[in-house]
Amino acid sequence: MGGGNGKAALTVLGALGGAFAGNEVEKTARATTEYEVQVRMEDGSVRTVRQSQPIAAGTHVRVNNGSLSVASN
Repeated sequence: MGGGNGKAALTVLGALGGAFAGNEVEKTARATTEYEVQVRMEDGSVRTVRQSQPIAAGTHVRVNNGSLSVASN
């Protein structure tokens, strides 16, 4: 859009817009969902385990080294 200061201003705006867009893409690419699952243990205590997959309420699970697995009855 013309020359001189107008062109320089558009170049700066373009660079800033590109940096902003790149930052938003990076945030989305790195975003992960983490679920905090509360588990009631057999002794009545409650433990919170963080994991990437949800588990339905009432599902019987085993806690092994901080990870959950669905318990087989």
